[in-house]
Amino acid sequence: MKLHRFIGGFDLSKKEIEITNPENIKQIKDVLKLVKGEIIILSDGKGSSAEATIISISPDKIICKINKIEKQEKTERKVNLYLAILKKENFELATQKAVECGVSNIIPIITERTIKTGLNISRLEKIILEASEQSGRSIVPVLSPILEFPTALAYGSAAEERVIFHLGEKTYEANKKAKSVSIFIGPEGGFTEKEVKLAEDSGYTVSSLGPLTLRGETAAIVATYRTVYGI
Repeated sequence: MKLHRFIGGFDLSKKEIEITNPENIKQIKDVLKLVKGEIIILSDGKGSSAEATIISISPDKIICKINKIEKQEKTERKVNLYLAILKKENFELATQKAVECGVSNIIPIITERTIKTGLNISRLEKIILEASEQSGRSIVPVLSPILEFPTALAYGSAAEERVIFHLGEKTYEANKKAKSVSIFIGPEGGFTEKEVKLAEDSGYTVSSLGPLTLRGETAAIVATYRTVYGI
């Protein structure tokens, strides 16, 4: 049976852990209706997790006893997703699924064809945390500040593999040896030719995800999965 996972700033070196976050307490007590004696997974959000038994439940805190420490999550390929700001619901969907696919960092970017520029950062951070818990991750991906496209290219250039996805180009082939990857996904309508050339001049490979035109959120999900697993 799959154990429910909760991510927080837990000190897993202690024998007992107090859960005081109101949302976690509500989830455990009222939503999942877990009781004393049940086992859950606690994670520090940095790669370490522990199996723990609930030993006490009260309105303002839940106390758990650590049973055993799990192996640290290892990331074979660190993927940084530079995603053009989309419509609110589409960007949130792309964020959620990218986390489930194993992305390490999500960086919203503003491009020449970006229409919407506002994001609900606190809501996105909550989506990232919940998607991490749901998918069994013990490392919570980072949501970085919004960047303009040229600045984002400079930040992304530190990765071993750098790819900008653009319709009509050669189909993407993963560099399986790369341990860090920066991928760029454009808005509806894609990147402009000027932006694509700027990326090429900055050392990026221009690739496509196939002959079909994908929505921005779909492209983000597909590209993240392929680059995380090098396929």
